[in-house]
Amino acid sequence: MGWPTETEIGIMARLTLTEAPTGTFKTSYGYNVTALLAQVVNDIATFCGRPLGFDQQTVTEIFDGGNRILRVTCPPIISVTSVTDNSDDSVLDVDEDEYYVYEKQIRLPRPTPTERIPQRDTTPKRWTVVYVGGYDDDGTPLPAQVVEVCAEIATRTLLRVDQQYRVYQNVEKFQDGQITSVFPDKEKEFADQWRKLEQSGMVLSVVR
Repeated sequence: MGWPTETEIGIMARLTLTEAPTGTFKTSYGYNVTALLAQVVNDIATFCGRPLGFDQQTVTEIFDGGNRILRVTCPPIISVTSVTDNSDDSVLDVDEDEYYVYEKQIRLPRPTPTERIPQRDTTPKRWTVVYVGGYDDDGTPLPAQVVEVCAEIATRTLLRVDQQYRVYQNVEKFQDGQITSVFPDKEKEFADQWRKLEQSGMVLSVVR
């Protein structure tokens, strides 16, 4: 889905990778670069506040009352199937301006003086939203910034493993043939890449 490939990471690191019959790519000493890429994608999704990842999918989310802005966890919103007010089982109608759709959120209209929602509405699980959101290879490709960050983090990790395993043999933690590599300064090591994601607006602020 638009993510860097193992071959591209190998080229960036100037390392030759071998594809196993299972389809995984490994270094000459068995380090699993396919698993490395999957872990990096997962780390980026976690950092960006996307528990469902980046793939386009149908999502059902529930929001408590008290918020007019319903921020979803799998943007961009491609389409909205339904918005339901669970307090009376009514389904809102977008054509009647009962809600508005944006890239990362659904906005409910302000209550009118005659139909005023209590200012401090604490109704639990009041709103149910069903929508299609996320990225795909056709209509909604991954943002270039996310792809670049993924490639950079994966390449840096691979280079560090390669250098310490082959040259110094002094990796903090390493299991041959698996994606088990832990470095004590991992957050600091990639701080500039996390900052890029923040500055590009990819880190979600979700209100429940």
